Amino acid sequence: MKSKIAVQTMIFSEVVEKEGYEPMFRFLKEIGVNELELSKTPVNKTVMPDIRRLCKELDMHVCCMNVNMEPQGPGDKALNLKDNLEEMAGYANELNCRYLRVGSMPSWAYGKEEAHYRLAELVNSCGKRLAPYGIQFYYHNHEFEFQKYNGKYGLEILMENTDPQYVGFELDVHWIWRAGQNPVDWIRRLQGRADLVHLKDYRIVMPKEGVDGTETSPKEVRKSVIQFAEIGTGNLDMKGIIETCVETGVRYMPIEQDTSYDLSPFDSIHISVDNIKKMGFEDYF
Repeated sequence: MKSKIAVQTMIFSEVVEKEGYEPMFRFLKEIGVNELELSKTPVNKTVMPDIRRLCKELDMHVCCMNVNMEPQGPGDKALNLKDNLEEMAGYANELNCRYLRVGSMPSWAYGKEEAHYRLAELVNSCGKRLAPYGIQFYYHNHEFEFQKYNGKYGLEILMENTDPQYVGFELDVHWIWRAGQNPVDWIRRLQGRADLVHLKDYRIVMPKEGVDGTETSPKEVRKSVIQFAEIGTGNLDMKGIIETCVETGVRYMPIEQDTSYDLSPFDSIHISVDNIKKMGFEDYF
Protein backbone atom coordinates (compact mmCIF):
# COMPACT_ATOMS: atom_id res chain seq x y z
CA MET A 1 0.00 0.00 0.00
CA LYS A 2 1.25 3.47 -0.89
CA SER A 3 1.95 5.76 2.06
CA LYS A 4 -0.73 8.41 2.60
CA ILE A 5 -0.71 11.79 4.31
CA ALA A 6 -3.68 12.46 6.59
CA VAL A 7 -4.85 15.20 8.96
CA GLN A 8 -5.41 14.69 12.67
CA THR A 9 -8.59 16.43 13.83
CA MET A 10 -7.55 17.60 17.30
CA ILE A 11 -6.98 21.16 16.09
CA PHE A 12 -10.62 21.32 14.92
CA SER A 13 -12.11 20.19 18.26
CA GLU A 14 -13.77 23.55 18.99
CA VAL A 15 -15.12 23.77 15.43
CA VAL A 16 -16.64 20.30 15.71
CA GLU A 17 -18.08 21.06 19.14
CA LYS A 18 -19.85 24.19 17.84
CA GLU A 19 -20.67 23.27 14.24
CA GLY A 20 -20.39 19.50 13.91
CA TYR A 21 -18.18 17.55 11.56
CA GLU A 22 -19.38 18.95 8.25
CA PRO A 23 -17.32 22.19 8.00
CA MET A 24 -14.11 20.33 8.84
CA PHE A 25 -14.73 17.46 6.42
CA ARG A 26 -15.66 19.78 3.54
CA PHE A 27 -12.70 22.08 4.10
CA LEU A 28 -10.21 19.21 4.19
CA LYS A 29 -11.65 17.66 1.04
CA GLU A 30 -11.47 21.04 -0.69
CA ILE A 31 -7.72 21.35 -0.01
CA GLY A 32 -7.06 17.79 -1.18
CA VAL A 33 -7.05 15.78 2.06
CA ASN A 34 -8.72 12.35 1.90
CA GLU A 35 -7.55 10.63 5.11
CA LEU A 36 -8.44 11.63 8.69
CA GLU A 37 -7.28 10.59 12.13
CA LEU A 38 -10.07 11.34 14.62
CA SER A 39 -8.79 12.67 17.94
CA LYS A 40 -10.21 15.10 20.52
CA THR A 41 -13.42 15.01 18.46
CA PRO A 42 -16.21 12.70 19.66
CA VAL A 43 -16.98 9.30 18.19
CA ASN A 44 -20.22 7.83 19.54
CA LYS A 45 -23.66 6.68 18.44
CA THR A 46 -24.86 10.29 18.19
CA VAL A 47 -22.25 11.50 15.69
CA MET A 48 -21.50 8.27 13.81
CA PRO A 49 -24.31 8.77 11.25
CA ASP A 50 -22.76 12.12 10.22
CA ILE A 51 -19.25 10.69 10.06
CA ARG A 52 -20.42 7.76 7.91
CA ARG A 53 -22.42 10.07 5.63
CA LEU A 54 -19.57 12.51 5.09
CA CYS A 55 -17.03 9.75 4.43
CA LYS A 56 -19.32 8.25 1.78
CA GLU A 57 -20.44 11.53 0.23
CA LEU A 58 -16.95 13.02 0.01
CA ASP A 59 -15.06 9.77 -0.61
CA MET A 60 -12.95 10.27 2.51
CA HIS A 61 -11.58 7.70 4.94
CA VAL A 62 -10.89 7.56 8.67
CA CYS A 63 -7.52 5.84 8.96
CA CYS A 64 -7.24 5.92 12.76
CA MET A 65 -9.26 6.89 15.84
CA ASN A 66 -8.20 7.89 19.33
CA VAL A 67 -9.52 5.96 22.31
CA ASN A 68 -8.71 5.87 26.01
CA MET A 69 -7.61 2.58 27.51
CA GLU A 70 -9.55 3.11 30.75
CA PRO A 71 -11.70 5.85 32.34
CA GLN A 72 -9.80 9.09 32.88
CA GLY A 73 -11.38 9.81 36.26
CA PRO A 74 -14.73 9.95 38.04
CA GLY A 75 -17.50 11.04 35.73
CA ASP A 76 -15.50 10.51 32.52
CA LYS A 77 -18.05 9.78 29.80
CA ALA A 78 -15.64 9.19 26.92
CA LEU A 79 -15.57 5.71 25.43
CA ASN A 80 -12.71 3.54 26.65
CA LEU A 81 -11.40 0.09 25.86
CA LYS A 82 -11.93 -1.23 29.38
CA ASP A 83 -15.69 -0.68 29.27
CA ASN A 84 -16.59 -0.09 25.61
CA LEU A 85 -14.20 -2.12 23.47
CA GLU A 86 -16.88 -3.85 21.40
CA GLU A 87 -18.67 -0.57 20.69
CA MET A 88 -15.47 1.23 19.69
CA ALA A 89 -14.31 -1.67 17.52
CA GLY A 90 -17.73 -1.66 15.87
CA TYR A 91 -17.43 2.02 14.94
CA ALA A 92 -13.94 1.41 13.55
CA ASN A 93 -15.16 -1.46 11.40
CA GLU A 94 -18.10 0.58 10.11
CA LEU A 95 -15.58 3.11 8.82
CA ASN A 96 -13.08 0.51 7.56
CA CYS A 97 -10.64 1.98 10.08
CA ARG A 98 -7.88 -0.48 10.93
CA TYR A 99 -6.14 1.47 13.72
CA LEU A 100 -7.10 2.61 17.19
CA ARG A 101 -4.55 4.57 19.20
CA VAL A 102 -4.05 5.85 22.71
CA GLY A 103 -2.84 9.45 22.65
CA SER A 104 -0.79 9.67 25.83
CA MET A 105 0.77 7.83 28.73
CA PRO A 106 -1.55 7.72 31.76
CA SER A 107 -0.43 10.01 34.56
CA TRP A 108 0.17 7.09 36.93
CA ALA A 109 3.15 6.02 34.79
CA TYR A 110 4.98 9.37 34.70
CA GLY A 111 8.57 9.02 35.87
CA LYS A 112 8.11 5.54 37.36
CA GLU A 113 10.15 2.68 35.95
CA GLU A 114 8.00 -0.10 37.37
CA ALA A 115 4.84 1.59 36.10
CA HIS A 116 6.18 1.30 32.55
CA TYR A 117 6.00 -2.49 32.86
CA ARG A 118 2.42 -2.24 34.10
CA LEU A 119 1.66 0.13 31.22
CA ALA A 120 3.16 -2.33 28.75
CA GLU A 121 0.84 -5.04 30.11
CA LEU A 122 -2.18 -2.77 29.72
CA VAL A 123 -1.26 -1.70 26.19
CA ASN A 124 -0.59 -5.31 25.18
CA SER A 125 -3.93 -6.41 26.64
CA CYS A 126 -5.79 -3.75 24.65
CA GLY A 127 -4.08 -4.82 21.44
CA LYS A 128 -4.80 -8.48 22.05
CA ARG A 129 -8.49 -7.82 22.72
CA LEU A 130 -8.80 -5.72 19.53
CA ALA A 131 -7.03 -8.23 17.28
CA PRO A 132 -10.10 -10.47 16.69
CA TYR A 133 -11.86 -7.42 15.22
CA GLY A 134 -9.06 -6.92 12.70
CA ILE A 135 -7.89 -3.75 14.44
CA GLN A 136 -4.32 -2.83 15.35
CA PHE A 137 -3.64 -0.91 18.55
CA TYR A 138 -1.07 1.90 18.58
CA TYR A 139 0.65 3.88 21.32
CA HIS A 140 1.48 7.56 20.67
CA ASN A 141 4.63 8.98 22.25
CA HIS A 142 5.49 12.33 23.79
CA GLU A 143 8.86 13.39 25.16
CA PHE A 144 8.49 11.75 28.57
CA GLU A 145 8.88 8.24 27.09
CA PHE A 146 12.53 9.20 26.64
CA GLN A 147 13.30 9.45 30.33
CA LYS A 148 15.97 6.86 31.09
CA TYR A 149 15.64 4.13 33.69
CA ASN A 150 18.89 2.30 34.39
CA GLY A 151 20.18 3.33 30.98
CA LYS A 152 17.01 2.37 29.08
CA TYR A 153 14.42 4.73 27.63
CA GLY A 154 10.87 4.32 28.84
CA LEU A 155 9.87 3.82 25.20
CA GLU A 156 12.31 0.92 24.96
CA ILE A 157 10.65 -0.71 27.99
CA LEU A 158 7.30 -0.46 26.20
CA MET A 159 8.77 -1.78 22.94
CA GLU A 160 10.44 -4.76 24.58
CA ASN A 161 7.47 -5.73 26.73
CA THR A 162 4.70 -5.57 24.14
CA ASP A 163 3.97 -8.05 21.36
CA PRO A 164 4.54 -6.65 17.83
CA GLN A 165 1.56 -8.74 16.76
CA TYR A 166 -0.73 -6.60 18.92
CA VAL A 167 0.99 -3.26 19.56
CA GLY A 168 2.51 -0.63 17.30
CA PHE A 169 3.90 2.84 17.96
CA GLU A 170 2.62 6.08 16.46
CA LEU A 171 5.82 8.10 16.42
CA ASP A 172 5.47 11.87 16.80
CA VAL A 173 8.45 13.57 15.20
CA HIS A 174 8.06 16.83 17.14
CA TRP A 175 8.11 15.12 20.55
CA ILE A 176 10.99 12.85 19.53
CA TRP A 177 13.02 15.91 18.55
CA ARG A 178 12.03 17.72 21.74
CA ALA A 179 13.40 14.71 23.65
CA GLY A 180 16.78 15.20 21.98
CA GLN A 181 16.39 12.32 19.55
CA ASN A 182 16.49 12.06 15.76
CA PRO A 183 13.02 11.20 14.35
CA VAL A 184 14.51 9.54 11.27
CA ASP A 185 16.52 7.15 13.45
CA TRP A 186 13.40 6.09 15.38
CA ILE A 187 11.28 5.68 12.25
CA ARG A 188 13.93 3.35 10.88
CA ARG A 189 14.37 1.54 14.19
CA LEU A 190 10.64 0.83 14.49
CA GLN A 191 10.11 -0.15 10.87
CA GLY A 192 7.28 -2.66 10.80
CA ARG A 193 5.83 -1.40 14.10
CA ALA A 194 5.30 2.21 13.05
CA ASP A 195 2.54 2.23 10.43
CA LEU A 196 1.53 5.65 11.81
CA VAL A 197 3.83 8.68 12.10
CA HIS A 198 2.69 12.15 13.18
CA LEU A 199 4.02 14.99 11.06
CA LYS A 200 4.51 18.02 13.27
CA ASP A 201 7.17 20.69 12.90
CA TYR A 202 9.15 22.40 15.67
CA ARG A 203 10.07 26.06 15.92
CA ILE A 204 11.74 28.47 18.32
CA VAL A 205 9.91 31.77 18.85
CA MET A 206 10.73 34.31 21.53
CA PRO A 207 7.41 35.06 23.27
CA LYS A 208 6.15 38.64 23.31
CA GLU A 209 6.98 39.12 26.99
CA GLY A 210 10.60 38.30 26.21
CA VAL A 211 10.77 40.56 23.17
CA ASP A 212 9.24 43.62 24.84
CA GLY A 213 10.99 43.05 28.16
CA THR A 214 7.89 42.64 30.33
CA GLU A 215 9.16 39.25 31.51
CA THR A 216 12.49 39.75 33.24
CA SER A 217 13.21 36.15 34.21
CA PRO A 218 15.21 34.36 31.46
CA LYS A 219 14.25 31.02 33.03
CA GLU A 220 10.55 31.74 32.60
CA VAL A 221 11.00 33.01 29.04
CA ARG A 222 12.89 29.87 28.04
CA LYS A 223 9.92 27.71 29.05
CA SER A 224 7.88 29.28 26.26
CA VAL A 225 10.22 29.51 23.27
CA ILE A 226 9.34 26.10 21.76
CA GLN A 227 6.21 26.01 19.61
CA PHE A 228 4.38 23.51 17.46
CA ALA A 229 4.85 24.62 13.87
CA GLU A 230 3.02 24.23 10.61
CA ILE A 231 4.88 21.80 8.36
CA GLY A 232 7.71 23.58 6.54
CA THR A 233 7.76 26.61 8.84
CA GLY A 234 9.92 25.15 11.57
CA ASN A 235 13.36 23.65 12.11
CA LEU A 236 12.79 19.97 11.32
CA ASP A 237 13.81 18.38 8.02
CA MET A 238 10.23 17.47 7.19
CA LYS A 239 11.03 16.51 3.60
CA GLY A 240 13.64 14.03 4.83
CA ILE A 241 11.25 12.71 7.48
CA ILE A 242 8.48 12.11 4.93
CA GLU A 243 10.94 10.45 2.54
CA THR A 244 12.01 8.11 5.36
CA CYS A 245 8.38 7.29 6.14
CA VAL A 246 7.77 6.36 2.52
CA GLU A 247 10.99 4.34 2.34
CA THR A 248 10.19 2.35 5.50
CA GLY A 249 6.58 1.61 4.55
CA VAL A 250 4.74 3.89 6.96
CA ARG A 251 1.07 3.65 5.95
CA TYR A 252 -0.35 6.91 7.29
CA MET A 253 1.28 10.23 8.16
CA PRO A 254 -1.29 12.41 9.95
CA ILE A 255 -0.45 16.12 10.16
CA GLU A 256 -0.93 17.07 13.81
CA GLN A 257 -1.01 20.68 15.02
CA ASP A 258 -1.67 20.84 18.76
CA THR A 259 -2.52 24.55 18.68
CA SER A 260 -2.60 27.12 15.90
CA TYR A 261 -1.71 30.08 18.15
CA ASP A 262 -2.80 33.26 16.28
CA LEU A 263 -3.96 31.37 13.18
CA SER A 264 -7.32 29.72 12.67
CA PRO A 265 -7.17 25.91 12.54
CA PHE A 266 -8.21 26.10 8.89
CA ASP A 267 -5.34 28.44 7.98
CA SER A 268 -2.84 26.41 9.99
CA ILE A 269 -3.66 23.11 8.31
CA HIS A 270 -3.86 24.76 4.90
CA ILE A 271 -0.27 26.02 5.31
CA SER A 272 0.97 22.54 6.26
CA VAL A 273 -0.83 20.86 3.37
CA ASP A 274 0.40 23.42 0.83
CA ASN A 275 3.99 23.16 2.05
CA ILE A 276 3.98 19.36 1.89
CA LYS A 277 2.69 19.54 -1.67
CA LYS A 278 5.47 22.01 -2.53
CA MET A 279 8.00 19.49 -1.17
CA GLY A 280 6.87 17.09 -3.90
CA PHE A 281 4.40 14.89 -2.01
CA GLU A 282 1.12 15.99 -3.61
CA ASP A 283 0.43 12.44 -4.80
CA TYR A 284 0.48 11.14 -1.21
CA PHE A 285 -2.77 12.86 -0.22
